[in-house]
Order: sequence, then structure tokens, then C-alpha cells
Amino acid sequence: MARVRVASVDEVPIETVKPVMANHNEICLAHAEDGNFYAIDDICTHENFLLSGGELFGLDVECPQHGSRFNLKNGKVTGLPAVIPTKVYPVEIEDGEVYVDV
Repeated sequence: MARVRVASVDEVPIETVKPVMANHNEICLAHAEDGNFYAIDDICTHENFLLSGGELFGLDVECPQHGSRFNLKNGKVTGLPAVIPTKVYPVEIEDGEVYVDV
């Protein structure tokens, strides 16, 4: 795994998502209502739309195209029509910077 800086904490306000790149991986970086940062693949497994264009609902991100939802902690599908989970990545915060392990 490679640890990659993807953003500063200040760039991602609480309850928002941001598209970031980490070693050629498109990542949806989320700052959830619990105060934690999460990183998942930015591509919806249903029809390849960017999850970072969607909204957060608790610890789920909703795809803006058809409403599929994915849990930020484990990538599991929490709302159809998607049925395939998405990949999650470990996130670390250090000195106000957000790092993702890819």
C-alpha cells in the first residue's frame, strides 16, 4: 500500500464529499456527520457515475444518478439499484492533512 496525501482537513467541511486522486485511483473522500473521514472508490458499481457528485445520508453516500447508496465504513450497498459493494480505503489524519492508503 502507498500512503497518499489527498487533501487538507479544511478542504472537506463536515457532511460533504470531495473527489480526489490517489495514485491514479479516483476516490470519494467523505467527512461524515460522525466527524471522521472515509475514502471509497468514486465510481458507483451500478452504472459508473461519480459518487462524489452525490450526497451524504448519515454514514452512506448516495449516487446522484439512480440513488444507489454505499456505506462509508465498509462499502456495502445500503440502497438499490446497485448490488455490488465498492472498495474502501484506510484514512489517516496527520497535522491537518488527510492521507489515504491505496
